Amino acid sequence: MTRVDCISNRNIRIIVAYVQNRVGQSEALFEGLPYPTEEYNCASDFFLNEDEWTTYENFEKIFRRARELVGEPYFFFNCGASCSFTGAWGRLTYFARVFRSPKDGFHRLPFFNKTFNDTKEIRIVRPTFYDKSSKNLRLVLQVRFHDDFDPNRDYIGDPYLRGIISSIPTLWGLPPAAVKEPLNPYDPVKLFTEEPELAPYGLSPTIEGNQLIVRDPISGNKVVVGKKIILVPERINGQGMYLGKYSELPTPSSQVGPDEKTAILITKTITTTSRILLKQGEIFMAPYSILDVTFRPFPFLRRLLQALRPQGRSNETDFLLTDTIERLRENVEAKRAAYAALERTNAELKEAKKELARYAAELERRVAERTAQLVEARAQLLEVNSSLQQKVEAQLLELERHRELRRYLPPKIAERILKDGTEFG
Repeated sequence: MTRVDCISNRNIRIIVAYVQNRVGQSEALFEGLPYPTEEYNCASDFFLNEDEWTTYENFEKIFRRARELVGEPYFFFNCGASCSFTGAWGRLTYFARVFRSPKDGFHRLPFFNKTFNDTKEIRIVRPTFYDKSSKNLRLVLQVRFHDDFDPNRDYIGDPYLRGIISSIPTLWGLPPAAVKEPLNPYDPVKLFTEEPELAPYGLSPTIEGNQLIVRDPISGNKVVVGKKIILVPERINGQGMYLGKYSELPTPSSQVGPDEKTAILITKTITTTSRILLKQGEIFMAPYSILDVTFRPFPFLRRLLQALRPQGRSNETDFLLTDTIERLRENVEAKRAAYAALERTNAELKEAKKELARYAAELERRVAERTAQLVEARAQLLEVNSSLQQKVEAQLLELERHRELRRYLPPKIAERILKDGTEFG
């Protein structure tokens, strides 16, 4: 379950550092945003504290404001990639001093991800291996959002994360890594309709049958740019994983089996004058993202020197590393405590819901019982009313009879007849 304060302020520090590097000022980023005023004198003190966490809403507002200030087409990727040269990693920078190579850094990504956000999980699908075709090192990562978090909300976080990952080798003086994303979980219709970064291009996407149709922003014509496919799992370490392999739908009207996953394959690249919007070969609406990372290994001489170099660390590095680990441990414990409190609250809410259901059922039973009693009482009342009406009508007839007798007979004779109950004749 994603908690409310799901974004670490380490992300805010990276954004602010990049904005200041590009435009020289960042004061407007925090304007009007809520923060714990009883603990901090100003918003910047809170948002630049790497030990604090904030809401996704605050993070998104800050990130989009930063995009407007800098005005770059690929701002979100560049911002993530900047964290190595701006020094915005915070205390996490000290981990690089004890890692022998980028491989160690990449393999710690699942752990470091938990110190940056609580919206997604990163998993190493295929650890680092040597790719003979490119003569570089590669690894494959899976990025899966929490079930209660809509991936389309965090579209801007996708290039940001790829930028951060690409910057890891630069901590060791190597070129940035190349990060490909063959699979992503985003809905292209929702994305190009609602995402502020993409909606202004007016693609007006629709799914017609099994085809994705958009308006080309350059020609203005409606074009088919994608189609539905069936993802084919591949065996990795004994588990089935979707890595980008797919099969065609047999026919446009084919029914998909319950265990089959469909997705949207982009078949035509769509660009504007300044950026690529859709790229041929991309697969949308997958269960998760797959990141294929390629990076250059150390030169032979450097690997040799590294193997011969003593592995001791300075006391300062040890202290800073220990302090960083302690801070991370405190953050993990705080998250666990928050989860425990949330679970207790959730259990209380479930019990209250059950009690409310019991009360509603009892109330419904009582209402039904009372309704039955009222129906019965009404029937009895109608019966009594009918009986009284008959008696009243009989008495009225009797009174009319008496009145007629007194009218036409002498009083003494009328009284005698009424008293004896006999008729005159």
